[in-house]
Amino acid sequence: MAEVLLARAGETIHESVGELAQRARTSPATVVRLSRRLGYEGFAALKIALAQEAGSANQFGLPRTDADPSAPLYHQVMAADAHSLNGAAAALDAAAFARCQAAIAQAGEVLFAGVGASAALAALAAFRFSALGLRASAVPDALTQHLRAATLARGDACVAISHTGESRDTIDAVATARQAGATTAGITSFAGSPLTEAVDIALVCADPAARELFANPVALVSVLGALQAGVALSRPTAAPGAAARLIASHQY
Repeated sequence: MAEVLLARAGETIHESVGELAQRARTSPATVVRLSRRLGYEGFAALKIALAQEAGSANQFGLPRTDADPSAPLYHQVMAADAHSLNGAAAALDAAAFARCQAAIAQAGEVLFAGVGASAALAALAAFRFSALGLRASAVPDALTQHLRAATLARGDACVAISHTGESRDTIDAVATARQAGATTAGITSFAGSPLTEAVDIALVCADPAARELFANPVALVSVLGALQAGVALSRPTAAPGAAARLIASHQY
C-alpha cells in the first residue's frame, strides 16, 4: 500500500479511499490503517498532508483550469466553477437523480445530514426544501444529527452531503436512518467512497479530473438546487404559500 502511494502520490490527492484501494489491489480498511500508522486520523488527513507537501495550491481553493493566467483571479475562479459544473452534469447518473428526487418528494420528513463544511450545505438545503412546504430539517451537531436520524421512519428520507464521502459522522447518521427504515441518499464528489456504499441512492457529482480535497462545493450546491427544482415541479399542489409569505415578511 505504501509503495503504491509513494510511486504516484500526486494521483492520491484526487482519489477516494476506494479508488486508492483498488489501485493497490487491497481494501479501503487497509488504506485507513496505513493512514493511522503514519500518524494521521484518517485518509482525508493524509491527503491534506500530501497536498501541502506537494505544494498544490489548488487544493486550497485556487483554480486549476486552462484559463488565461493574466485574467483577474475572480475570473479564473469562476471559470473553474463553470468547468466543474459542466463536468458534474456529465458525471451525474440520471436514474439515480430521478430516484433521489422522488424519494424527497414523497417523504413525510427529510433530514439533510452533513458535518464540517457540508453542514452549511445541509442547512441551506433544509431551508430551500422547507420553502416548498416539505418537512425538512438539518442539525449542525453530529450527535444530534445521529439522534434525529434514529427518529425517521419508513417513508422518510435522509440525504447526506459529503464532498469526500468519508465523513464518519455523516456515514453513521445514514446507517442509523437506514436502520430506521428511511430511504437514504448521498451527494458526494467521489465515486467508490464509503458514503456511496452506505446509501440506497448515490449521486456522484464531480468531474473525475477536478476533485481537489478543498474544491469549491459549487457542484454540490447546484445538484441540491436541481433536486429542489425537480421536487417543486413534481409537487404542483404543494405551493410554498405561507412559507413564501413568511420569508418575504422577514425580508430574507
